[in-house]
Amino acid sequence: MIIEKKDKTLLEQFYNGDPKAFDQIYKMYSRKVYTFALKNINNKEDAEGIVQSVFLNLWKDKKKLKAIKNLDAWIFTISFNIIRKSFRRMIREKNYLKEESINMLIEEDNVMAEVEFNDLLQRAEKLSEQLPPRLKTVFLLSRKEGLSNIQIAERLKISKKTVANNISSAKSFLKKVFVDGKLLTSLFFWSFIL
Repeated sequence: MIIEKKDKTLLEQFYNGDPKAFDQIYKMYSRKVYTFALKNINNKEDAEGIVQSVFLNLWKDKKKLKAIKNLDAWIFTISFNIIRKSFRRMIREKNYLKEESINMLIEEDNVMAEVEFNDLLQRAEKLSEQLPPRLKTVFLLSRKEGLSNIQIAERLKISKKTVANNISSAKSFLKKVFVDGKLLTSLFFWSFIL
């Protein structure tokens, strides 16, 4: 719509800083902007915020109105751009919240896994205490200190075959007592005991 003479006078008053002219423009367009925003955003509070932003921008840029030939189109363009920025902001916020939720779940899972792992280590320590002294010594040299069967045999002055039998017996004992069907427990057993 091309600006009529009375609207042109209103715009002149507005860009000269007349608050009454601003109020009239607001009354003429605020409902249209609100309806347009609400159709696109489906949220009353956000639509009201867009109306405020549109008219705040209109007030800030009032000196540009001298060059405006179609106020409807200009207000529509401002509204459209603000809605588009609002969508981008909502997408960024949604992505941020999604990422933070994932990070919190991962962190929570990591904390829980660490707690369970430490619990399993303590259980393994307690169970290894129940082993007969020779089995316990051989097993701990193998698993805690990482010595090979030959190194253990030399240190304890026993045969390599005896070392292998002691480790096998210790693992069998721990396997019977330790594995309870939980995935983490099973993984722990297979990783750290075997």
